Amino acid sequence: MTTFRMQKKNQSLPSNSGILREYFFTIISCSIFALFLTIYVIHPMSVPTPSMEPTILIGDRVLVDKFTIRNGFTFGSPLTPTEVVKRQDIVVCKSPLQPTILLVKRIIGIPGDQLEIRNKTVYINNKPLDEPYKKHSDNKTYSRNEQKNFLRGFQRDNYGPVTLPKASYFVMGDNRDDSLDSRYWNFLPHQNLIGKPLFIFWSFQDSPNSHLKTSFLEILKLYTKRIILFPTHTRWKRMGRFLK
Repeated sequence: MTTFRMQKKNQSLPSNSGILREYFFTIISCSIFALFLTIYVIHPMSVPTPSMEPTILIGDRVLVDKFTIRNGFTFGSPLTPTEVVKRQDIVVCKSPLQPTILLVKRIIGIPGDQLEIRNKTVYINNKPLDEPYKKHSDNKTYSRNEQKNFLRGFQRDNYGPVTLPKASYFVMGDNRDDSLDSRYWNFLPHQNLIGKPLFIFWSFQDSPNSHLKTSFLEILKLYTKRIILFPTHTRWKRMGRFLK
């Protein structure tokens, strides 16, 4: 009787190989699911430049909704292309000049808009656009002729008028005097849109050039610094802030 009970008890216990196999398949399944979410649904992104200040700061980490723009749906409701991306939405997009680089900009003009910039003020269909979010760090306003001489043709303060074609957007950074955007490389094609940043999930006071570090030692020093300074350099009040 005792032998029978011992055999029955041993049969009910999983073997070590079975446990390892379960762990292995669990890890693989979770990794595939996380990869799927990152590619098609949601994506974390670090912002390394000041072009969207004061809305988004250097060192802000944002969570990007990739599903809405990719599929034209939000909360289960179908949307038309004009509803998926609206004027003054913040978007993540591929740079038209270097598609491997992701940018965070704000939609200023949508297809069909007549857009013009006059002395740093944006006009849409001949009406000034209300932009409480924008920032100007340079008090100097360059005329069209001065832009050719001092800004190497970059139409920073005066631009257009232009009419936006189909499936094209005019995007700008909120930090108007320190942003390379549609004023520099013209319209943004719809296919370059990646998603919309939803909220800031972590904010750390990174140096402006931290994203330029490429060697192993530089990256190791950077992450070591972040770990050491995590309590004091984390901008706790910005965490969880929704973007609009």
